[in-house]
Amino acid sequence: MKKSIVVILFFLVFKILYSTDLEQKIFSGTDSLRIIGERVLPSHERLKFKIQWEFVPAGESVMTCNETVVNGRKVYHIVTQTTSNSSMDVIYKVRNRTESFLDYNGLYSLKFVSDQNESGRVSKEYILFDQKNGFWYSILENKSGSIPQYVQDIVSSLYYLRTQNLNVGEKYLMDVYSGKVSYPMIVSVLKQEEIKIGDKKFKCLKLEPKVDEERFSLFRIRGKMFVWLTDDEKHIPVKMQTKIFIGSVYAILEEYNYN
Repeated sequence: MKKSIVVILFFLVFKILYSTDLEQKIFSGTDSLRIIGERVLPSHERLKFKIQWEFVPAGESVMTCNETVVNGRKVYHIVTQTTSNSSMDVIYKVRNRTESFLDYNGLYSLKFVSDQNESGRVSKEYILFDQKNGFWYSILENKSGSIPQYVQDIVSSLYYLRTQNLNVGEKYLMDVYSGKVSYPMIVSVLKQEEIKIGDKKFKCLKLEPKVDEERFSLFRIRGKMFVWLTDDEKHIPVKMQTKIFIGSVYAILEEYNYN
């Protein structure tokens, strides 16, 4: 019994040391693989959204983006926290948190961490992206796989998109990692549209992100998603809509602070 405990402790210590060493290597490099200089994200930003299912209040989501330095490397640290309200907790309780780390100059994902609890179904991820050598590593599951260069995680993809010069009628391509799979995403800029939230009006671009099924035929679309970004230099996400089997779920901007 004691021998088994010693063996387990040895592997746990080895795993911690390995993951720490790998993370230090990924963040220690100060040279970006590319430089995107046309637009930059805010140094500090906080977005608060109200979540609703059709017209029924369901909760809130807060997204923050801050410049920081990890092991000498300048990065954007993006945190999202989504919580259902007390009424929705009875039906479908949600407590989700994600963290994404983007290379400051190249705007590609270096690390993604998630801790999700949806109606009692708990899932955790701790993913490191070795963009230089083209691999992802799951620290919690001790697994790895290949990735295309400059791959985004599901959170960083929105922030990368915000740095692009978006024009109606054009399509933008990126690779996105989710659930041990990297898939090609096409984001179509459908039209300009004015969105009214409370007493404020926003001139927006309506976008539709979807998987490129020609390049990734195993994927089948289950529902549509639309994103409204302000039609200015900031490209602030004002509204997001996900169509599900019964109606739609909306995230609608309530508060915006930045510098």
